[in-house]
Amino acid sequence: MKRAAVLGLISLLLPLVLVTPPAHSTSRAAGFGPNEKIVKAYTDGDLSVDDMVRHGIAALTAPESVPADLRPSGPLSTDPQRYLIYLSAMSAKASAGARQVLSPAQQTLSRAQAGTRAAAANPDCDRAQPYRYLNKDYRCWANVDNFVVFYNVTGGVPPTPVEPSGRPTAVQNMVDAISITASTYRSMGFDITNNPSVPHGIFLGVDSLAGQPVDAPFVLPIGYNFMPTVLMPSDPVYYDYHPRHELFHVFQYSYWNVGQVTEDVVWEFVASDRFGSMNWWMEATAEWAAHQTYVKNPSHVPDPNQRDMYARSVGAFLGAPNLALNAWDGLGQSRQYGAFLLPTYLTEQVGANFVRQTWERIRSADALPIDALKSVLAGRDLDWMLHAFAIANYRLAGRQTLMETMGYQDPDVALWRRNLAAHAGTGADDLGGARPARASETVGVGYNEVRGGVFYPGGSTYLDFKAEKGAAAATLTLQGPGAPSPGTSVPPITWSVLVWARTGEGTADLLEYPQLKGSLPPDGTGTVKVENFRYPMVATLVATRTDLNPVSSVAMTDDKGAIWTIRNYVPIQHRTCDLRKPDITVSELGAAPESTFNAYAAGTPNGWTGADSTYSMRMPDGRILWLFSDTFLGPLNADGTRPVSAPLINNSFVIQNGSQLTTVHGGTAAAPKALMPPPDGTHWYWSGDGFIVGNRLQVIYQKYMRWGTGEMPFKFDENVVATFSLSDLTKPTSVEKLPSDGGVAWGSAILPAGRSGDGYTYVYGVSDAPTHKQMRIARVRGDDLRQGRWQYFTSWGWTENEKHAQNTLTGIANEYSVTPWKGQFLLVSQDSTEAFSGWINAFTSCDPFDGFTNKTSVYRMPEPGPYGSYWDGDIIAYNAHVHAEQSTDSSLLISYNVNSLDNRIAADADLYRDTSIYRPRFFRAAIR
Repeated sequence: MKRAAVLGLISLLLPLVLVTPPAHSTSRAAGFGPNEKIVKAYTDGDLSVDDMVRHGIAALTAPESVPADLRPSGPLSTDPQRYLIYLSAMSAKASAGARQVLSPAQQTLSRAQAGTRAAAANPDCDRAQPYRYLNKDYRCWANVDNFVVFYNVTGGVPPTPVEPSGRPTAVQNMVDAISITASTYRSMGFDITNNPSVPHGIFLGVDSLAGQPVDAPFVLPIGYNFMPTVLMPSDPVYYDYHPRHELFHVFQYSYWNVGQVTEDVVWEFVASDRFGSMNWWMEATAEWAAHQTYVKNPSHVPDPNQRDMYARSVGAFLGAPNLALNAWDGLGQSRQYGAFLLPTYLTEQVGANFVRQTWERIRSADALPIDALKSVLAGRDLDWMLHAFAIANYRLAGRQTLMETMGYQDPDVALWRRNLAAHAGTGADDLGGARPARASETVGVGYNEVRGGVFYPGGSTYLDFKAEKGAAAATLTLQGPGAPSPGTSVPPITWSVLVWARTGEGTADLLEYPQLKGSLPPDGTGTVKVENFRYPMVATLVATRTDLNPVSSVAMTDDKGAIWTIRNYVPIQHRTCDLRKPDITVSELGAAPESTFNAYAAGTPNGWTGADSTYSMRMPDGRILWLFSDTFLGPLNADGTRPVSAPLINNSFVIQNGSQLTTVHGGTAAAPKALMPPPDGTHWYWSGDGFIVGNRLQVIYQKYMRWGTGEMPFKFDENVVATFSLSDLTKPTSVEKLPSDGGVAWGSAILPAGRSGDGYTYVYGVSDAPTHKQMRIARVRGDDLRQGRWQYFTSWGWTENEKHAQNTLTGIANEYSVTPWKGQFLLVSQDSTEAFSGWINAFTSCDPFDGFTNKTSVYRMPEPGPYGSYWDGDIIAYNAHVHAEQSTDSSLLISYNVNSLDNRIAADADLYRDTSIYRPRFFRAAIR
């Protein structure tokens, strides 16, 4: 039946008693709407059951014959098919005379002694007189098995092509299908009566009821010969498929004891919302059964398209997999037809008799289908079976060894997938072919979100998490289910994670969808971890709500949410070490190369005379390369002061060869420029740390912009990396942007891969603030900041999302250093827990990225503040760091910068009247 199987419900009708409403409750008539008068008169006690059946049938087929006061005043509130089913069921209580309209007395249908040439050409039509049924004459009929098929050629079935017997081929196909189907169902153990003297009727001629078209077959529980009767349009088109489907409804009604019929039970199943509680299983199993007739009789398939019709609605079922297992979307609608997958799956898992056993339970236990399913499956893990059914539907593939419950044996899975592809939201993607509706998103390293869905009883949700191409291998962690909001409960859910590769990208260890190596169930904490999660992997969360409600209308409104926390991070691999607090003592102030820089500043005609930042590294030939930010160039005045015309560039290099210094800048000596010149008049670059590998130097520069007013009228804009060749340090060979979306000035310090111990280059930054600045940490594999993806430290692991980087140590400065020291890592920084603090502190950790502890005071810089060595409140000291290439495990060279907040350009301004202020200080400290 295309969709219409209205009836199936009544197959349950009796003695299946649910909640019986009060007898003759007048409110029941409202089930057919205010325009209906006949059933209402009966329920009000004003009309006998005989008259209700007579007039009700007439109202559908010949309304002009109904007394005026009983004629419907407008359309019924429900489809006329269901109204006819109700009258059919109630005819069981009517007299034999009244029943004649639906259940005529058995007749002998003999051929006439003589007929026309047309009749002689088709013996089915060689009849003495037509047979009238539901106000229509049928002039042809064919007997087959325990069925008689009534039809017309004129205005009915296609007259051609025709068989040698004279019978239209369409009718012959139906007769053959009935014969095969009835025999097949009986061989499967279904209880279909076989009494040639009392055949079932099949009528091809019901084109309208109550003026509304009938475009799909349906079955009356009581009709011709007081037996279940199939009604079809005059030309049902599908002469092979329809009888296979509808005959299973005839079987279903054989489980209804008409002798026990009562109007209340009929009402419950026909005119109430309980109709769908039976009809979904009627249609699901009828589609399953029709399919079985083809499977068991493959030699007789007159039309392959009709053979495949049973699966046409698979998209309606898998297109909304979270809905209730027994959801019913209305008489003749699609979802319940697509539910054939459930009896197909459970038959494969439980045994060939599974469907028959459910119908036997429906009859013997007065059960709705869901309760019958539970009864037949008693002793099995129903929760897992429902979940494995969901997995099998997502795979739409054959069984695999050790995973037999997660696939189908049926060879038509490819057909199901093709049909599914036409349904919205179920199409193929880069994981694989069409499959149930799902949510899908690419998961980068650092993904940390809450995802979930709305579940109805027996429904499932699918969430595809796809590893991002090019991202680092990480650990995908899924934890749940949890309640979506406080005070809400989580329904019982069975869930697991499937891991596979995108189509065309599998390996021996990572199978392509739909093949699996198994499913990953949650551990005792409700957690699944997918290790080494990387492209082309896809992890699919499959979650199934396992409580069921037998009443479809209740199940369809019982929606509950559930959520999972999904995280994808590169795991943190902590190191072990003999961590201890360092003992640091200042051993020398004004240490080399402080005097070298001072002497150079005093005598250079156009070189370095003062700067800050003060990073350093050793070049391959042994020379030291110094990196500076704002740099004053010479010469100085004869009295040692700085002329107000002195050039100031935003960044420079100084190369130290013993006691000889050489300044490197852009431009020319007469018109010097920064190595990284300002891009415009409102931006400039300050130097961060750098490192040398071979003949290549990389330096991180932080671009700042003018902003606001006051002592520090600027703010951070973005980070870049400049790459230089050591053979020509006057200009970079490339400048490329670095991550900057997090607002972090990266390059406070760099620990190159050659010294980090794990192959990563660590890049340190600062979450800036007036005080209590906090450290942030990034890393990149290898020794080129331009290559690979940056990762950022969080408490959950490493992320590739810069905005998710977490603050770690509090109290560091804008510049600091991290240096390997005796199997651990030493961090040295100015203290920022107080504004312009003079203290330099040290910390140790086993890791270069976390756990810095053992805070140790190293030195108090004497210059800053009104009581400092300059007795000037504008003087500040800042940005201490260790020079690793000039230090040992027992002796550290540490520098810091001194500056003034007096930023005037004037002869009496601090940086012009006293050139000793704006220069780095150096000291040595013994450490053990």
